[in-house]
Amino acid sequence: MRPTFSGRARGHCLPRLQSYRWFIVGTVCVGSAMSWVDSSITQMLLPRLEWEFGAKLSTVSWVAVAYLLALAAFLPIFGRLADMMGRKLLYTGGFLLFTVSSALCGLAENLPVLIGFRVIQGIGASLLSANAVAIVVAAAGPARRGRALGIQSAAQAVGFSAGPAIGGLVLEALDWHWVFWINVPVGLVGILLGWFVRRGGTRPR
Repeated sequence: MRPTFSGRARGHCLPRLQSYRWFIVGTVCVGSAMSWVDSSITQMLLPRLEWEFGAKLSTVSWVAVAYLLALAAFLPIFGRLADMMGRKLLYTGGFLLFTVSSALCGLAENLPVLIGFRVIQGIGASLLSANAVAIVVAAAGPARRGRALGIQSAAQAVGFSAGPAIGGLVLEALDWHWVFWINVPVGLVGILLGWFVRRGGTRPR
């Protein structure tokens, strides 16, 4: 009974490999959209933070700038580390770091602490971005590479464009803390997808 079940299970999974590639691409798109939403979502938040912390706009602007600087600065480092340690580990770790730091941003009680957590959040986004293209290319294969990269680029563009609108809606309905806390449920889903969907991955490590 056991060997028959095992063989049947394997045979049942094999036909799904074609769609499995797109599950991997979809997982990467979640991370890409998330990281780019947070690169632009603070545009609507800065005036509120200026009033909340009684700080100048030039100081409050570091909430946005610190994230972008951290994201860009760590990209080459994490790209190299991914080749050495494996993409799955760093990508899932990026989701975890991004989600935890998002929750901490919402809990920040003063501006320096918020900026510090935004740096950590940017590092998490850098972990996601450094691995995204490599994972998509390896999962999709040569024949589907262009389409997969197009989908991933579209996810980034949609995330960046939607950031200010999402920020405005959250500020209208809720407190400024929720601009960061809305990342938490999405991040938890991303962690699960990154761990389980990529588990038997094709070529990405």
